Amino acid sequence: MSYPPPGGYQGGGYPPPPGPPSGKTKVLGLDSNVAAMLCYLPACLCCIDLISSVLWLATEPKENKFLRFHSLQGLMLFFVGLVINIVGRILGVGVSLGGRMAGDAGALGAAGASLLIFFVFLAIGLVLLVIHIIG
Repeated sequence: MSYPPPGGYQGGGYPPPPGPPSGKTKVLGLDSNVAAMLCYLPACLCCIDLISSVLWLATEPKENKFLRFHSLQGLMLFFVGLVINIVGRILGVGVSLGGRMAGDAGALGAAGASLLIFFVFLAIGLVLLVIHIIG
């Protein structure tokens, strides 16, 4: 006597994960995959990721969970990058001004610290770029 597998789905365990909807977006008529990709463009491209994420969240129905997920994740990545950029600029300016106020010896230390801050935030920016590409 055979019993059904746990979970109640007769196809072999759990149901298959939902893929992207095959429909088009309401506003521009783009495929859902292309619309989701626009949410992950790097912010250096005129904030297209921010614009498309807000556009899809405002216009697409709540049933399109695929596009809503990618829109929210694209917005999160945009704001994380923005906050990291602002913090890096504030640190860079603070170190530079502190070095100028300390004189010649302080300026040399500030130059090294500024260079270190630059490389740390460059590495963080590259990690964010890789996350955008993976998304």
